[in-house]
Amino acid sequence: MSKKTHILLLSSWYPTKEKPFLGNFVRRQAELLSIKYQVSIINTISDSTVKDINTKENVYNEVREITVRHSKSKSFFKKRKEQANAFSHGLSLVTEIDLIIGNVALSKSWQFIEAKKKFNVPLIYIEHGSFFRTEIKTQRNIVEKYLLWQLKKNVNEIVAVSDFLKKDMQTDFKGRDIKIIGNHVDSELFSLSPPGINNDRTEFLHISTLDKQTKNAAGIIRACSILKKSGGNFRLTIISDEDGSLYKELAIAEGVFNEIDFVGPLKWEETVPYYHKADAFILFSHYETFSIVLAEAMMTGTPVISTSVGIATELNKNLGLNVENNNVSELASAMMEITSKSESYSKKEIREFAMNYSQESILQKWTTLIDSYVD
Repeated sequence: MSKKTHILLLSSWYPTKEKPFLGNFVRRQAELLSIKYQVSIINTISDSTVKDINTKENVYNEVREITVRHSKSKSFFKKRKEQANAFSHGLSLVTEIDLIIGNVALSKSWQFIEAKKKFNVPLIYIEHGSFFRTEIKTQRNIVEKYLLWQLKKNVNEIVAVSDFLKKDMQTDFKGRDIKIIGNHVDSELFSLSPPGINNDRTEFLHISTLDKQTKNAAGIIRACSILKKSGGNFRLTIISDEDGSLYKELAIAEGVFNEIDFVGPLKWEETVPYYHKADAFILFSHYETFSIVLAEAMMTGTPVISTSVGIATELNKNLGLNVENNNVSELASAMMEITSKSESYSKKEIREFAMNYSQESILQKWTTLIDSYVD
């Protein structure tokens, strides 16, 4: 039996016991790649309770995960030294690396480059974050500019999770080809919704971090208020890993608290029944690089209402409805339209589109790219 290609996966975002949902899509990416490749992960974490380097290893679903904790410091230079020592220790624990995949450039892309230098292997960089959004580009500090400059010089391949993100990245990586490989959805777990239950009301669903800067959950709640005043009979479920207290207060102020259920945090698999129950999924974000929840909704055959972000750019009319960014009245109108025609959408057609993000489809794209460097 031939030796499996050994991939070292690195990321600026990765789940920890303190932040279990941070970069969980990167962990799922590792699990997907482990179907075909040997995968090791090094994750460095600053920890105020640690004085010396503390290392913990874990193996899950064939993925070797190395967590290296180091002391925390307010000094930039001391912090960088602690990070470098911790990462160097992590690198000493892995051998015979054939290729490196670095997820999310800021703030750990220097680790991608250090690993490439040590093992002298190709580096593939994939971006998920919103650092290339026009408003954020102007706020970059000198360190972030330097990291991106260094990354551009050293990376062999650049990948974006959507065409929407690719367009924003092109000004930073002029002259470089940027491939697109999206996040994947478990097509067996996120199964096609069963035949609808005849309810008198329309069920809407929203799942997000409730981040004020991007998700615009407040706009969804205000649209619910308009819909209620227009006579709409509906219920909205909002699922989040974060505290929803402010949004509960807003729902009360807008007179729709009795029409909204706040749920969470939930594990990935626990969200499936909510997708199955929904007549439509709502995403009213100002910005998304991909939006895994849209892919999950469509995998269950659920139509979506979304702003033109991530994979919802120019949403096909057979999949759902596009609404203007921050146009609450238009969102309310789209919700009203769903109440009258949600059954006209073909669940099978929506799921067929979502299969572009199935495990098989995304793994095949990764295989084509990886094997072009290591075969």
